[in-house]
Amino acid sequence: MSRSVNRSRWSIVALSCAGAALVAAFVLGPAALLRGRYPQFQDQSVMSELLGRGLVDYWGSGVRTYPPGLAEMVDYWFEWHAIKIVISVLLTAVLGLLAATLWRRSLTVGVGCVVAAATTTVLSLFSVFLAVLNIQSTVAPVVALLPMLSADNADGETAQSLIENGVQSGDSRPPLLQLLTQVEHYNWAVIVATAVVIAVVATGTVVAFRRYRASDTTDGAHRRMFVALGSLGAVMTSAMALLFVAAVVAVVDPGKALLGTVGL
Repeated sequence: MSRSVNRSRWSIVALSCAGAALVAAFVLGPAALLRGRYPQFQDQSVMSELLGRGLVDYWGSGVRTYPPGLAEMVDYWFEWHAIKIVISVLLTAVLGLLAATLWRRSLTVGVGCVVAAATTTVLSLFSVFLAVLNIQSTVAPVVALLPMLSADNADGETAQSLIENGVQSGDSRPPLLQLLTQVEHYNWAVIVATAVVIAVVATGTVVAFRRYRASDTTDGAHRRMFVALGSLGAVMTSAMALLFVAAVVAVVDPGKALLGTVGL
């Protein structure tokens, strides 16, 4: 029994350390890994100016293909978010294992461990949410870049005006059509990803509540675990459903979604 407890404690320590390392990697890793190949994009204020300039050039080109400066930025943003997908998936796995270990300990240790297990479960679900957002951004990195546009610099303001006027006038020039297509792809990625998450989490939620109802009323530890997991699953399912609906609305009206993305 003592050996099993010690093994559980070491598992918790190891998984906690791995989780902390992955959180740090999520925040710092993409910039560190890409700094050598994309040094010009390390300052976000400079990146905003380059984005505005690239979009103005793109608009003037009259073709769907991105000009070299914008294409390089899109490649950078794709790689940035692809790295974050890998890290967030690993983080979800680590936090899931940690949560499972803590839930097992909570059956014998007490309420304090229940709080730790519930908190870790919330963090693991949030890491799933981060993975969904980063999948979306790798599918259409140019759309993920657009919120960086700022009216604080001349090119950014010009790019915003060109996009706004183009959408409102129903312009059919290739650059605008390409941006609208990418907005649709951006939101279709969310629709597919959230549908998968909803299916998995909703199933787990139903199972948790069924086990809660079937458990012995005198078994307080198991009942606390099942009701906590069911409740957290229900909250996660609701949040994913809202994201799903928002993405569907954006697909229906990509012009409005594009304006919202650039802050108009």
